[in-house]
Amino acid sequence: MPCAYAEVMPVPDADRRLAGRARVAMLSRLARQTLAASARRLGVALGPLAKDDNGAPLPAGGWYWSVTHKPAWVGAVLARVRVGIDVEKVKPVSEVLIAKIAADDEWRLGDDPPAQRFFRIWTAKEAVLKAAGIGFRGLAECRMVSIIDDRHLHVRYRDELWTVEQIRFDGHIAAVAADTTEICWMRPASLRTT
Repeated sequence: MPCAYAEVMPVPDADRRLAGRARVAMLSRLARQTLAASARRLGVALGPLAKDDNGAPLPAGGWYWSVTHKPAWVGAVLARVRVGIDVEKVKPVSEVLIAKIAADDEWRLGDDPPAQRFFRIWTAKEAVLKAAGIGFRGLAECRMVSIIDDRHLHVRYRDELWTVEQIRFDGHIAAVAADTTEICWMRPASLRTT
Protein backbone atom coordinates (compact mmCIF):
# COMPACT_ATOMS: atom_id res chain seq x y z
CA MET A 1 0.00 0.00 0.00
CA PRO A 2 1.46 3.41 -0.91
CA CYS A 3 2.47 5.83 1.83
CA ALA A 4 1.22 9.42 2.12
CA TYR A 5 4.15 11.64 3.10
CA ALA A 6 3.05 14.42 5.46
CA GLU A 7 5.11 17.19 7.01
CA VAL A 8 4.45 20.11 9.35
CA MET A 9 6.89 22.95 9.85
CA PRO A 10 6.90 25.94 12.22
CA VAL A 11 6.50 29.45 10.83
CA PRO A 12 9.59 31.51 11.74
CA ASP A 13 8.96 34.02 14.54
CA ALA A 14 9.78 37.02 12.32
CA ASP A 15 7.15 35.95 9.77
CA ARG A 16 4.46 35.51 12.44
CA ARG A 17 4.38 39.30 12.87
CA LEU A 18 3.04 39.91 9.35
CA ALA A 19 -0.63 40.78 8.94
CA GLY A 20 -3.32 40.79 6.26
CA ARG A 21 -2.48 39.85 2.69
CA ALA A 22 1.25 39.82 3.41
CA ARG A 23 0.68 37.12 6.05
CA VAL A 24 -1.53 35.00 3.79
CA ALA A 25 0.98 35.23 0.93
CA MET A 26 3.88 34.33 3.23
CA LEU A 27 2.00 31.35 4.74
CA SER A 28 1.02 30.06 1.30
CA ARG A 29 4.62 30.39 0.13
CA LEU A 30 5.95 28.55 3.22
CA ALA A 31 3.41 25.73 2.79
CA ARG A 32 4.47 25.26 -0.83
CA GLN A 33 8.14 25.40 0.21
CA THR A 34 7.40 22.63 2.71
CA LEU A 35 5.79 20.61 -0.10
CA ALA A 36 8.81 21.23 -2.36
CA ALA A 37 11.25 20.22 0.40
CA SER A 38 9.31 17.01 0.99
CA ALA A 39 9.34 16.27 -2.74
CA ARG A 40 13.11 16.80 -2.89
CA ARG A 41 13.67 14.45 0.07
CA LEU A 42 11.60 11.82 -1.74
CA GLY A 43 13.40 12.42 -5.05
CA VAL A 44 10.13 13.53 -6.64
CA ALA A 45 9.95 16.08 -9.47
CA LEU A 46 6.54 17.71 -9.08
CA GLY A 47 6.67 20.34 -11.81
CA PRO A 48 4.11 23.15 -11.80
CA LEU A 49 1.42 23.02 -9.12
CA ALA A 50 -2.02 23.67 -10.60
CA LYS A 51 -5.58 23.68 -9.29
CA ASP A 52 -8.90 22.87 -10.95
CA ASP A 53 -11.77 25.35 -11.42
CA ASN A 54 -12.93 24.67 -7.85
CA GLY A 55 -9.48 25.39 -6.38
CA ALA A 56 -8.65 21.72 -5.70
CA PRO A 57 -5.01 20.74 -6.34
CA LEU A 58 -4.41 18.72 -9.50
CA PRO A 59 -1.86 15.87 -9.42
CA ALA A 60 1.65 16.99 -10.35
CA GLY A 61 4.06 14.51 -11.88
CA GLY A 62 1.71 11.69 -10.86
CA TRP A 63 1.61 12.86 -7.23
CA TYR A 64 -1.44 14.19 -5.38
CA TRP A 65 -0.72 17.02 -2.98
CA SER A 66 -2.34 19.22 -0.39
CA VAL A 67 -1.13 22.12 1.76
CA THR A 68 -2.39 23.90 4.86
CA HIS A 69 -1.27 26.88 6.87
CA LYS A 70 -2.01 28.61 10.13
CA PRO A 71 -0.17 31.52 11.79
CA ALA A 72 2.33 29.28 13.64
CA TRP A 73 2.53 26.13 11.45
CA VAL A 74 2.35 25.07 7.81
CA GLY A 75 1.86 21.59 6.45
CA ALA A 76 2.04 19.65 3.22
CA VAL A 77 1.36 16.10 2.08
CA LEU A 78 2.32 14.12 -1.06
CA ALA A 79 0.91 10.77 -2.14
CA ARG A 80 0.27 8.61 -5.19
CA VAL A 81 -3.38 8.58 -4.08
CA ARG A 82 -5.93 11.28 -3.25
CA VAL A 83 -4.84 13.12 -0.12
CA GLY A 84 -5.72 16.09 2.10
CA ILE A 85 -4.13 17.78 5.12
CA ASP A 86 -5.24 20.29 7.72
CA VAL A 87 -3.66 21.81 10.83
CA GLU A 88 -5.47 23.85 13.48
CA LYS A 89 -4.61 25.46 16.79
CA VAL A 90 -6.76 24.08 19.61
CA LYS A 91 -8.65 26.97 21.23
CA PRO A 92 -12.10 27.66 22.66
CA VAL A 93 -14.89 27.86 20.06
CA SER A 94 -18.42 29.23 20.08
CA GLU A 95 -21.53 27.11 20.54
CA VAL A 96 -22.70 28.26 17.10
CA LEU A 97 -19.59 26.86 15.43
CA ILE A 98 -19.85 23.65 17.45
CA ALA A 99 -23.41 23.11 16.19
CA LYS A 100 -22.40 23.90 12.61
CA ILE A 101 -19.44 21.54 12.33
CA ALA A 102 -21.03 18.29 13.57
CA ALA A 103 -24.28 16.65 14.65
CA ASP A 104 -25.08 15.55 18.22
CA ASP A 105 -24.23 11.89 17.53
CA GLU A 106 -20.78 12.93 16.26
CA TRP A 107 -20.15 14.93 19.44
CA ARG A 108 -20.92 11.86 21.55
CA LEU A 109 -17.99 9.99 19.98
CA GLY A 110 -14.89 9.97 22.13
CA ASP A 111 -14.15 11.58 25.44
CA ASP A 112 -11.65 14.32 24.56
CA PRO A 113 -12.21 17.70 26.23
CA PRO A 114 -14.64 19.82 24.12
CA ALA A 115 -12.03 21.99 22.33
CA GLN A 116 -9.88 18.93 21.53
CA ARG A 117 -12.92 17.03 20.24
CA PHE A 118 -14.02 19.99 18.12
CA PHE A 119 -10.63 20.27 16.41
CA ARG A 120 -10.32 16.50 15.96
CA ILE A 121 -13.61 16.59 14.07
CA TRP A 122 -12.81 19.84 12.22
CA THR A 123 -9.35 18.80 11.01
CA ALA A 124 -10.54 15.31 10.05
CA LYS A 125 -13.44 16.63 8.00
CA GLU A 126 -11.35 19.33 6.34
CA ALA A 127 -8.65 16.80 5.39
CA VAL A 128 -11.28 14.44 3.90
CA LEU A 129 -12.99 17.22 1.96
CA LYS A 130 -9.63 18.37 0.58
CA ALA A 131 -8.76 14.80 -0.43
CA ALA A 132 -12.14 14.46 -2.13
CA GLY A 133 -11.44 17.71 -4.00
CA ILE A 134 -14.62 19.35 -2.76
CA GLY A 135 -13.71 21.76 0.05
CA PHE A 136 -16.03 22.92 2.79
CA ARG A 137 -19.07 23.15 0.54
CA GLY A 138 -19.33 19.37 1.13
CA LEU A 139 -19.48 19.72 4.92
CA ALA A 140 -23.16 18.72 5.17
CA GLU A 141 -22.34 15.32 3.59
CA CYS A 142 -19.24 14.68 5.70
CA ARG A 143 -19.72 12.82 8.98
CA MET A 144 -17.41 11.41 11.60
CA VAL A 145 -18.52 7.83 12.20
CA SER A 146 -16.02 6.40 14.70
CA ILE A 147 -12.93 7.09 16.74
CA ILE A 148 -10.47 4.22 16.40
CA ASP A 149 -7.87 5.47 18.88
CA ASP A 150 -6.20 8.72 19.92
CA ARG A 151 -4.61 9.12 16.44
CA HIS A 152 -7.12 7.58 14.03
CA LEU A 153 -10.78 8.04 13.19
CA HIS A 154 -13.23 7.29 10.41
CA VAL A 155 -15.07 9.93 8.41
CA ARG A 156 -17.67 9.21 5.75
CA TYR A 157 -18.06 11.56 2.81
CA ARG A 158 -20.92 10.54 0.54
CA ASP A 159 -20.34 6.79 -0.01
CA GLU A 160 -16.64 6.72 0.89
CA LEU A 161 -15.22 5.81 4.28
CA TRP A 162 -11.92 7.56 4.99
CA THR A 163 -9.39 6.74 7.68
CA VAL A 164 -7.85 9.92 9.05
CA GLU A 165 -4.60 10.02 11.00
CA GLN A 166 -3.92 12.87 13.40
CA ILE A 167 -0.99 14.08 15.45
CA ARG A 168 -1.10 16.58 18.31
CA PHE A 169 1.77 18.99 18.90
CA ASP A 170 2.44 22.45 20.30
CA GLY A 171 -1.28 23.03 21.05
CA HIS A 172 -2.24 22.05 17.48
CA ILE A 173 -3.80 19.08 15.71
CA ALA A 174 -2.76 18.01 12.21
CA ALA A 175 -4.86 15.56 10.21
CA VAL A 176 -4.20 13.64 6.99
CA ALA A 177 -6.82 11.79 4.96
CA ALA A 178 -5.66 9.62 2.08
CA ASP A 179 -6.74 6.68 -0.07
CA THR A 180 -4.24 4.63 1.93
CA THR A 181 -3.87 3.49 5.50
CA GLU A 182 -0.19 4.39 5.86
CA ILE A 183 0.79 7.98 6.70
CA CYS A 184 4.52 8.67 6.91
CA TRP A 185 5.05 11.81 8.99
CA MET A 186 8.18 13.69 7.97
CA ARG A 187 8.63 16.27 10.69
CA PRO A 188 11.44 18.10 12.41
CA ALA A 189 13.12 16.06 15.13
CA SER A 190 12.34 18.92 17.52
CA LEU A 191 8.58 18.48 17.04
CA ARG A 192 7.16 16.85 20.15
CA THR A 193 3.84 15.15 19.56
CA THR A 194 1.36 14.32 22.28
